[in-house]
Amino acid sequence: MLETGAEKRRHPRRKVLKGAKAIFNEGASLYDCQVRDWSESGAKLVFAAFTPLPKLFTLRLSDGSEHPCEVVRADGVNVGVRFAGVH
Repeated sequence: MLETGAEKRRHPRRKVLKGAKAIFNEGASLYDCQVRDWSESGAKLVFAAFTPLPKLFTLRLSDGSEHPCEVVRADGVNVGVRFAGVH
């Protein structure tokens, strides 16, 4: 029996809808996005348009909390990230 992507995940994801910003270039580049899925180890982000991101950036949520992120997959406006340091 094959495992689906969700069954392979170590940390279960939950659906969310939160405003956020992707920040890089020492704060000089900021892109608005929405967080659609969230887990202990990563998130799914959706941007309004294709957004070229570096491999590593900071995600700032609307509550002001910040999370260092690593891009693990990108498909058009959808970007999957792993929180840096979490495996």
